[in-house]
Amino acid sequence: MKAKKTFIFWIVLLLVFAAVSAEAVPFYQDKTMKIIVATKPGGNYDFYGRLAARFMQKYLPESTIIVKNIPGAGHIIGTNYIYKSKPDGLTFGTFNRGLAVAQIADLKGIQFDLSKMSWLGSPASDIYALIMAKKFKTLDDVRRASVVRLATSGLGAQAHVTTELFKLMSGYDSIKAATGYMGSEAELAIMRGEVDGSFGSWSSMHPFVKDGHGVPLLFIGKKQPAGYEKVPMLEDVVAAAEFKPVVDLLTALNVLARPFAGPPGMPPDRMSILMNAFQKAFADPTLQDIAQKGGAPIDFMNGDDALKLLKSMLQVGPDLRKTVKEAYGIK
Repeated sequence: MKAKKTFIFWIVLLLVFAAVSAEAVPFYQDKTMKIIVATKPGGNYDFYGRLAARFMQKYLPESTIIVKNIPGAGHIIGTNYIYKSKPDGLTFGTFNRGLAVAQIADLKGIQFDLSKMSWLGSPASDIYALIMAKKFKTLDDVRRASVVRLATSGLGAQAHVTTELFKLMSGYDSIKAATGYMGSEAELAIMRGEVDGSFGSWSSMHPFVKDGHGVPLLFIGKKQPAGYEKVPMLEDVVAAAEFKPVVDLLTALNVLARPFAGPPGMPPDRMSILMNAFQKAFADPTLQDIAQKGGAPIDFMNGDDALKLLKSMLQVGPDLRKTVKEAYGIK
């Protein structure tokens, strides 16, 4: 009888262990996920996307994460793809933070609502900069030129948003947006003389400046980067009170520098697993070392805080909405 009880005890224990083990197996075991990068390979959006794929896979054992680049229309096409993907927790991605302003403008082609997406967070904040060819020494040179072509990828991208809003606020009528330059193509276009400059992330364009190919003439963010304290900030150039909400909006965009989100309605349990892996990935010392060496340091913001900031940016008054639409030429 004692042997029988012992046998039953071990059977029950094994069954309990099996049940617990089954619960402990994450949904993502043996699953293949896609990280959508809404631009061409190359550039920091792609860099962060590939870092996420490599290191999230480390924290989701026996899963596979692939990166799929879907460029076009200033990140709008790729973001539409993410938004309309099946909300099964297997597809998410990264896109230009300037799409928040494009959504405010009700830009044609947008099929997403960023406030409804399932947010993982952002691995970095950034400073935005106007980088010009070396023949431009100051902003006065930009103002006096007959035509100044600034490279952007397309209407939804932050570079395009910033170009149009800066032109409107500064009154520099010489500025013209030149679209179709994705990833690092803007820097090459400046070197070839096809364009005169571009707005871009300082983390992406600093090496270009360091190598002597361009000069920063304006910064947008909390403060200038070290060594460039004499370069003016946007609020120094655009001092009119009527434009302060626009300056604040452009500054806030750089806090949410590299957004990652999935389609609306992703299951909470799967989102919890993804968010945990996302945070662990960007806290990984090896990832941080790679990012630091690549000139893309980590300044992590979790999904809840990212969504809160995004919603605050989208809740604009009619005057600011009108200004943004005017910059896009939308009546």
